Amino acid sequence: MRKLFLSVVIALIFGFRCFSAEFPFRTWTSTSGVQIQARLLSKSGDKLTIERSDSKQFVFPLSMLSGQDQAYVQNVLNGQHKRTASRAAVGSVTPSRSVGTTLSLPIWSPSEMEKWWSDNKKGDLDKLANELMSNLRSIWTKKEDRSMREGRDFFSWFDHWRWIELYTRFYSKKGNESLESAFVEIGKKTSLQKVFLKALHPEDNDIQALEIFLSIARDHPQFIEKYAALAAAYAVVFDQAFPRNWPHHQVSNKDVPFDSSLPSKRFGEFVKAHLARKLEYDPSQLSVTELKFVVDHRLPISELEWVWNSVKFRRSSFGKIFASIQYDRPRLEGALFRWPYGSYSLSAIQEKGGICVDQAYFSSMAGKAKGIPTLTFVGQGSGGGHAWFGFLKNPGRWETDCGRYENQNYPVGNAIDPQRWKLITDDELGALARGEKNLSGFRGKAVDYFAWAMANPTASFFRESLQRARTLHPAYTEVWKEEASWVERNLSDPREKRNFWDAWLKAFSNTVDLKIEGQKKLADVYDEMGNPRQAERIRSLIVKQNRSGRFDLAIKEGSEQIMNKLAKKDWAEAERSYERMVKDFEKTAGGELFYGLIRPYVEKLDQNGRTEEALDAIEFLKKRKVLDLGPGSIIGLEMQKLLQKIN
Repeated sequence: MRKLFLSVVIALIFGFRCFSAEFPFRTWTSTSGVQIQARLLSKSGDKLTIERSDSKQFVFPLSMLSGQDQAYVQNVLNGQHKRTASRAAVGSVTPSRSVGTTLSLPIWSPSEMEKWWSDNKKGDLDKLANELMSNLRSIWTKKEDRSMREGRDFFSWFDHWRWIELYTRFYSKKGNESLESAFVEIGKKTSLQKVFLKALHPEDNDIQALEIFLSIARDHPQFIEKYAALAAAYAVVFDQAFPRNWPHHQVSNKDVPFDSSLPSKRFGEFVKAHLARKLEYDPSQLSVTELKFVVDHRLPISELEWVWNSVKFRRSSFGKIFASIQYDRPRLEGALFRWPYGSYSLSAIQEKGGICVDQAYFSSMAGKAKGIPTLTFVGQGSGGGHAWFGFLKNPGRWETDCGRYENQNYPVGNAIDPQRWKLITDDELGALARGEKNLSGFRGKAVDYFAWAMANPTASFFRESLQRARTLHPAYTEVWKEEASWVERNLSDPREKRNFWDAWLKAFSNTVDLKIEGQKKLADVYDEMGNPRQAERIRSLIVKQNRSGRFDLAIKEGSEQIMNKLAKKDWAEAERSYERMVKDFEKTAGGELFYGLIRPYVEKLDQNGRTEEALDAIEFLKKRKVLDLGPGSIIGLEMQKLLQKIN
């Protein structure tokens, strides 16, 4: 019989996921110490029947379980008998109950969800949402109830609360009854609802995002389930206005082809293009995270049709499209960095050529038209600023250096995350591709714990829920950032702060941006603890550790230290530090060194009336031949402007 149990273990331990049942899933331990996860169906005599998520059932003796689990089976069956009798007397949650009433939620299941919607057709959604949250908090704060129901049962009810609570806020603000039927239908289809809820970020305009998602569901009921991720991508990108300087600052807005159509119309056009076999990817097979980088544009359908008819590059060789746009060298030599030719249509760029930012724009937009996730990167190399692009070559695999000069040293490229319209580095994009946001399986529960914490920001269990989320998924960046804010607001003991930032550094030891953020915070804590020597050691370490790799961050940190010395009027020490940094980075940094250190240092000296020292700093660079200051050099032009400003 022990062999039978072990075979059950092998069968269950792979492919298991959390699911609803009369009893929630849990981890079971055998007498030999082997653990499995499953739900209990029934007990007959000494035999237990358990079931995994694909409905396969297994029977084995109760005696094969540990003593603790045998006691659990007896207790839970007795408790279930009592709950069944109580439920028959109390009935389901109905709108007639007062908000303050303590109610007992039934175990979640699709049939219970149908029943909830049937019972509450005319209910007061505000009141129902309050009742649901009251019940959820009651379950969470009672140890026995929480241990019984913490799993898909609890979080399915929580998702249901999120759905109706969000709709009540939307309706109170917009009063749009035309979306009510779509709201109810999606509320009954929890997997569809989950796609949208999982896509939301704390910085999203969630009310606007819901309106977009429901509008797409209302207008395209035949497509919403298959293309749910696409609809969610439109919702979280178009919930906020595009930046005023979209697509970039080197072209006039009036020259950019722009379509103000609603997202629902754009969704329909995109699905139609897929069905007509005009796209390189099936959008129903991509994640919301990937699709964000497809829908984040305002090009009219005429521009997309031009791409479908005129651009022949396929996904396998799409990186070559950058070089297909002829480089406009006369513009560079004439310092005409802004597009001078009128209409900024894709056909005009192909005809007239362009500088790197135009090549990157053309490549990115052509990719989006073909359904390929793309984004434009900008960075500083030894010759100054440059733009290139990246694209999703295969699901989960980004190629981020298309058009990136091989003979220039670019430590990092910065692009825009269109969900928040904020900078994202190519390192962070790699983290997304590795699954930081596309959470599934066991780590997917981290999303639930994070959302639960954010719904209860003042609760005593707020931080504990965040910690549970990051324990499940240690690289879940947003959770760490939220806990960091909590630590800054609530902890006064610097030793506790130190412990948090030590844990942060352990979690992000291989992610340079976040590691440096943690090091800087830890240095501040040591200052607070009265240990400036350790604080200075950490700050110096940031510069030393990143001299050859992410020297952009090393320069930023070193520059901050030098600016602090200038603020204290410690001119001599600032000069020594400046010259030391120039020597350290003269062979690698280029544009990063000029914009990050040289220009702000020289300008600060000049502002303080120390113009001779400012000119000496520039002369020091020229003698060491640190920068490319030759004709046509972007940095050379910037240096001329700096000298004119000083003189």
